[in-house]
Amino acid sequence: MQYDNPRTLTIPLGSVNFATNGASSFKLPNGLRGRLVDIGVIATTSFTAATTGAAVNIGTTADPDAYASLGSLGTLAATDTFNTTNDPTAIINADLPADTQIEVQFVAPTGGSPAGVGLVYVVVDVF
Repeated sequence: MQYDNPRTLTIPLGSVNFATNGASSFKLPNGLRGRLVDIGVIATTSFTAATTGAAVNIGTTADPDAYASLGSLGTLAATDTFNTTNDPTAIINADLPADTQIEVQFVAPTGGSPAGVGLVYVVVDVF
């Protein structure tokens, strides 16, 4: 598959409770590289952000935000969506390697009573 004719994948990471830190991961199809296009959170329960807001990092074990850091989600209301349109500097390095586990880190908000649940997704062009 050529880079000029990629296949777009939306990778759902499920419902995430941002009240505590969490993690997930994904791999691209065997032998294919990728270009990170978007990261998003669709809130199902309102978020809090007394000191710092929740965030989603995409990277490696050694560098949790090597590819992206989407945040701060702030006080996202239930049913609102926050993605790279809201945070245009979220994608740090769009090039994802082939045959590598990509780590996703869910960072809880700090201060007050951390809260927020959302459906997290990642969009990648693979080639």
